[in-house]
Amino acid sequence: MTQQTPLILPFTDIRAADLPLVGGKGANLGEMAHAGFPVPPGFCLTTAAFQQFITACPNAVGLYALLDTVAADDVETARQVGQRVRQSLLNTPMPPAIGQAVEQQWQQLGTDQAYAVRSSATAEDLPGASFAGQQDTYLNIQGKADLLDAVRRCWVSLFTDRAILYRVQNQFPHRDVQLSVVVQQMVPAEKSGILFTADPLTGHRHTISIDASFGLGEALVSGLVSPDAYRVDKRNNTIIDHQIADKQVAIFPEKDGGTRQEVLSDGQRTQTVLTDPQILALAAMGQQVEDHYRSPQDIEWARADGKFYLLQARPITSLYPIDGLKSPDDSLHIFFSMGHQQNMTNAMAPLSVSTMRCIASAIGVSDNQIESAFLLAGGGRIFIDLTVPLRHPFFRHVVYNALAQFDALAPETIRIAMQRPEFQRSHGLKFSFSTMKAALGFFAQIWHVLWRQDVTGFVRKINHLIDQHVAAVQTKLAALPPGKTQIQAMIEVLATTYQVVLNWVPQFIAGEAARRQVVRFGKKWSSPAELEAISLGLPGNVVTEMNLALGDLADMVRQSPQLTALFAQLDDDSHAWLAQAAKLDDSGDFLAAWQAFLDQYGARGPSEIDIKMPHWYEEPLTLLQVIASNLQKEAGSHRAVHQRLVREREAAVNKIIVGASQGIAGRLRVRLFKRLIHVIHECSVLREHHKFMFLQMMRIIKELLTETAVILTNNQKLAAPNDIWLLSWPELLTIWDEDAPDYAAVIPARRAELERFQKLTPPLIITSDGESPVVKYDVADAPPGSLLGNPVSPGVVEGTIRVIHDPQTETLNPGEILVATFTDPGWTPLFINAGGLIMEVGGLMTHGSVVAREYGIPAVVGVREATKLLQTGQRVRIDGNRGIIEML
Repeated sequence: MTQQTPLILPFTDIRAADLPLVGGKGANLGEMAHAGFPVPPGFCLTTAAFQQFITACPNAVGLYALLDTVAADDVETARQVGQRVRQSLLNTPMPPAIGQAVEQQWQQLGTDQAYAVRSSATAEDLPGASFAGQQDTYLNIQGKADLLDAVRRCWVSLFTDRAILYRVQNQFPHRDVQLSVVVQQMVPAEKSGILFTADPLTGHRHTISIDASFGLGEALVSGLVSPDAYRVDKRNNTIIDHQIADKQVAIFPEKDGGTRQEVLSDGQRTQTVLTDPQILALAAMGQQVEDHYRSPQDIEWARADGKFYLLQARPITSLYPIDGLKSPDDSLHIFFSMGHQQNMTNAMAPLSVSTMRCIASAIGVSDNQIESAFLLAGGGRIFIDLTVPLRHPFFRHVVYNALAQFDALAPETIRIAMQRPEFQRSHGLKFSFSTMKAALGFFAQIWHVLWRQDVTGFVRKINHLIDQHVAAVQTKLAALPPGKTQIQAMIEVLATTYQVVLNWVPQFIAGEAARRQVVRFGKKWSSPAELEAISLGLPGNVVTEMNLALGDLADMVRQSPQLTALFAQLDDDSHAWLAQAAKLDDSGDFLAAWQAFLDQYGARGPSEIDIKMPHWYEEPLTLLQVIASNLQKEAGSHRAVHQRLVREREAAVNKIIVGASQGIAGRLRVRLFKRLIHVIHECSVLREHHKFMFLQMMRIIKELLTETAVILTNNQKLAAPNDIWLLSWPELLTIWDEDAPDYAAVIPARRAELERFQKLTPPLIITSDGESPVVKYDVADAPPGSLLGNPVSPGVVEGTIRVIHDPQTETLNPGEILVATFTDPGWTPLFINAGGLIMEVGGLMTHGSVVAREYGIPAVVGVREATKLLQTGQRVRIDGNRGIIEML
């Protein structure tokens, strides 16, 4: 900050680029005023004035040091520190130069006017960060003394408890956030409200949403009144919705300063705030503001003396980004979140996204001829373009049935999106003779597996095939020198691995088809639980075998008193702990078995489809924590649970066979059921094999990428090895060229973007214009205050909540209710101790649901914002039969 920096700037001298001087609110007001929008006149005290005021505080350095001691979840410390900082600043005299500058502007604008005094922080109203409302606002300020006092209190409000915690939680350093103060002529508003140039609830970019109430906007912002709500279609400037609220109160300015709350008359309470012409005029003005900023805006407005005024505009930070989800043919496209299907909704780095798109490139490549055109990226997540199959009646029902397995609300959400007139239902699909022949051949192959093929021991053959393929890939890639040729080979490996998977796809589909037929026709003799038991405790399932092996490791630890004692001292440094274990006299057998486990399953881990994330072979802390937790149980208890499932399966099979044998054609029915059950037992265990193989391939590729990143850094192509994750495969292919772009220059922006994406909640379904239809569960007799979701594993259990965000650093005590955004196979070890499961995403056939049924624990999934609404230590009752979570 130089000495020439002005203490005060009028709106007429402010542009968007002045944000460092006047903050987000001030910069936007100046920009709108300059663009000709009806903005009430005013001025800003710049950050130079704020710095001068802070410098005038005798112990400012010590106060900032105190602020640095506040942790993100430490409300009490924030309260104590905030109170001390605020009191010190309130006792600080206003520097004379600032007082004189304010008085001069006040006289120019009019000493007989009332003013609104608002804060404008340099970190607010920015894309990805909404500081708005974190500092205080003072309305209808009159007179010099009150004006200066309001300015001082605005500065002090930078250190309210909520503002301090918000900065800590969003990693904004306190010293870096400067505060400007906006002083603006007060509009004696007869009507006021908020306008969103995109629907903030559904994300629909073509809908303008207006909230309106009588009087000043403070009543609406503070929640004193329910506003009228209007929605306007931008494309044809038509009002598509009126919702007239019962507006009981309003806030109006007092003649001598301050405000008053007034109870409205019965007639005015239910009267529309805005007429139709006013709604359309305001919407048109909002569209002009959006056009000016070239992004959806959140606008505060007021109406007085027959004229609209704009009091503020800022980006809508809650909208999910759709830059990567554009329609290729300008029609409305519908996308499904792959993260919901994979139970992994975290944002992924560009190379992680690009890896998944390369794997899927077999179903249509994009312009770069490397990544899939049907898997697109938005907000750091992968979305599947369902438009083509949804346009065809037959494939539409296939999509509905498939997605219902992952989220019960998905089909209805898609139906709502398809009701929009922009969605083209004409599919235009034409199948060639060769395509039809291939499809018929595939279905014939499934039929052959169901009724003719000898599938006994089929899973062993596939395991051998996978081992051979992985070894061949490792040999091939290791033989190539690091560089463009090796990168090209990695891409080819990713793009062609699906060909290996085709060796067991018909068998897996046949196993699932057999299961559905047994459930459909077997319900005459067996209960749903018994029909479910037919698929439990099967040998050859990757996840089941992994969990049994993990339990066996715990039993090995019990044989060593030294190891058992060392597990009691397990901390967050897994590698140091393992080094200590290697020094023990009797740890050899355990460490050998441990290494064998990592060789077999080490490519797994939390968020395992994200190649960037640490997997167990890199960070095994989760596994060690699970072993430590298992030591609290009886030896062999995991095997006992598995044997119980085997006995239940055998009993269920016997019951259905006995039932099928009764009556006419009993002998034929028995043959059919025995065949179907045999196919289930031999083929349904292949469910995880494709992912298991892909993970082993990604482990090989990741190890080579780590070496490549070091080379690129040494060649000054990258600033640091970790930057490689912020590039895509097409970029990694060209980075070796002499005329390659300066990819290192784009890394900082991509890193910041990824951090912003990580804070967003991805929608289950989203359209190419950003709409995410909202659908909710409905259980008529649910207890008040209950949370509702999709019941996926039966039973009722009461227990204590444990909210877990990172299974690498958090563990679950026996009997606790696991609450998570999602789970994937990397979370499976935690299920050993779980008494129940609650997830924000998921459906009947997603990983957590399947494992919950395998372990016999009640589970409810698809519970929106469960990790925010439920807290660790809270007692609940889970009803896995009806999808109800009741607070106790």
